[in-house]
Formats: sequence, structure tokens, C-alpha cells
Amino acid sequence: MITTLPISACLIVKDEEMYIEQCIQSLKPVVNEIIVVDTGSTDQTLAKLEQNSINVFHYEWNNSFSEARNYAISLASEPTILVIDADETLDPSTVPSLNEYLSHSRNLPASVNIVSKLDRYRNVNSRITRLFPNSEDYRYHGMIHEQLYYKGNSINEVKTTNVVLHHFGYDEAEVKKKQKINRNLELLEKQLKSEPESTYLRYQIGQTYYVGGHYHQAIENFDEVLQLISSQDTIPSFLPTVFLSYGYCLHNTSQYPILDRLLNDAFEFFPDYTDLYFLYGVSLIQRGNLKDIEVIKETFEHCIAMGEVTNPIYESVEGVGSYRSYYNLGVYYEATNQVEIAINCYNESAEMNFEPARIRVENIKKHR
Repeated sequence: MITTLPISACLIVKDEEMYIEQCIQSLKPVVNEIIVVDTGSTDQTLAKLEQNSINVFHYEWNNSFSEARNYAISLASEPTILVIDADETLDPSTVPSLNEYLSHSRNLPASVNIVSKLDRYRNVNSRITRLFPNSEDYRYHGMIHEQLYYKGNSINEVKTTNVVLHHFGYDEAEVKKKQKINRNLELLEKQLKSEPESTYLRYQIGQTYYVGGHYHQAIENFDEVLQLISSQDTIPSFLPTVFLSYGYCLHNTSQYPILDRLLNDAFEFFPDYTDLYFLYGVSLIQRGNLKDIEVIKETFEHCIAMGEVTNPIYESVEGVGSYRSYYNLGVYYEATNQVEIAINCYNESAEMNFEPARIRVENIKKHR
């Protein structure tokens, strides 16, 4: 018999019938306690929880994610809290990392790796603090994109773990996704009125517009974030993501001179952030200028030499330091009529299970 761990998994839910069952099934074999707080589901969420013998606590939604989260963790009885969303699952292969955290670092808050599935071929890795001691000293603040505080202050020391949560929320139907984006923007704007100088809130507004594909609105907010940061003494932990998201907004709106200036600044701050160089290479391909052709090759070779991102402060798309860059090198060699080298690059990418590379090789061979 497998012994579960002394952890309370805490989640707040509303209309999560698409994901809730797989979330619960990933937790049941691992944690001692699952705390579910429902804020008003009208779909099959509650029925699915009942089928899985999960006791549900009800909470009247008051437009504050922090208050709902704090209510959930106040119900926990185990010594360690794991906060998880309904559209996430715990990766069973990383349970030993949970054990390691409990054995050596359970008195500290800890980050986990959130692997978000953006689409069929893209996963993004980001680190978020989701493990912490069950103590009244740890509580969330903020109406939305809530932050964990210790004794009312921001947390400085966070342990890094290899625990992985898989996030599937980007698979949602377009209508529901738009509803969530509009709700999030409304809550963020409301909170910003009481904290007009908050770079974090402005950053989250920019991110929300970016995820929703509203690039011009995102650009306005990211630009303001950078202006606010330039007048501050400390660099916030989310600055790398500001540079990357802002950069993709400029890329997606073909504002390349501004993108080049932004990336030059970003390279100085974060020279080991592979995603920034990958973005630069992708933008050069999109521009289609012959004078940039050799720079394209050099940029993706540089990405491969850098490798995948390991610094926990960076949000990163999987493959920028490996199979995605090999694929784009294949595109370069194919465009310059060096077909054999292109096939080699595509094969390198395909060996890392990147399906578009395998398809590309098949197409080349078919039309020879």
C-alpha cells in the first residue's frame, strides 16, 4: 500500500467540469487531504467531485481570489499546503521531489514548475510558489493574480523544487477563455485604482491583454511597466517576462525597430535568457530581409549553444535551446538550398519528438 504524504492540496473551483476529475485523480494517490472550495459552480463540477468522494466547502464569491484561497488554506489540517488549480494536474514522476521538499525544506515556501500547454506543439515553463507551511503567517494578497505573503510582507526566500504541475487551461473553448480574460481585466483594473503605482498589477494587465491577443493594449501597459521600473531601485522578478511578452507583442505587430531596441536592453539585463535570442531569430525570419540571412543562422546556433533555460526566474517555451532552434536552422538551410544540412537539422529536431520537423523531412523527400 502506498502511503500518502502529509500535505493538504487546496483548490478553489467554479465551473471546472472539463478538468476537475483529472486534477483530483492526480492528487488522490499522493496527498493526505484535498480541500475544495466551490465559489458557485452551475455545471457538472460538483457532481464529479461527489463521484470522487471529495467533500466540498462552499464560499460566496466576492471578486477576491485571495480571500477564497485564504479560506481554502484555513481549512487545511496537514502541516504542508500545496495550492493547485482545477485545470492542473500533479505529475506523478515528480512525487519524489515532494518527498525531498518535506524532508529538507518544509519550513520554507517553495516554487514548482508549471508546464502550461499552449497548443499541440508548445509548452511554457514557469515557476510559481505553491508549496508552503500550514501557518496563519502565510496568506494571499490581491484580488487576482494573488501573491503569497509572509506576516504581511512579500516573500524573499523561496526554495526551488522539481515538482511539476501540468496546466491545461489554455485548451478551453474560446468563449470561456474570453469570459475569463474580461473578468480578470475587470478585477485587475479595479485593484489598480487603489494601487496606481503598482508595477506588478500593470504587468499582469499587460500579460492578460497579451494572452488574449490584444497586442496593442498589452504594449501600452508593458511600456508603462518599464517606465515605472526605470524609476525604482530594485528589479522585480517578473522583468524577464515583461521583456519577452512585450517583445512578442512587438513581433506580432511587426514593430521591428522598437523590438530591436527592446531586445538590446533585455540582452544586457538577462544575457542567459535563451528565449530572448530565439525571439530575435524568429523575428528575423519573419522580416525576410536577405541581409539578415546569416544572422538568422548565427542566432539559432547561439540558442542551441546556450541550451534550455535553467534559471528559475525565467518563463520559457520548451525547445528554444534545442529542437525548436534545430527546426529553424532547418528552415534556414532549406531556404538557402542546402537541403541535406536542412534534413540533418530537422532530424535532430525530430529525434526530440518535435512532430513538425518529422513532417518537414517527409515533405522534402516526397518532392525530390
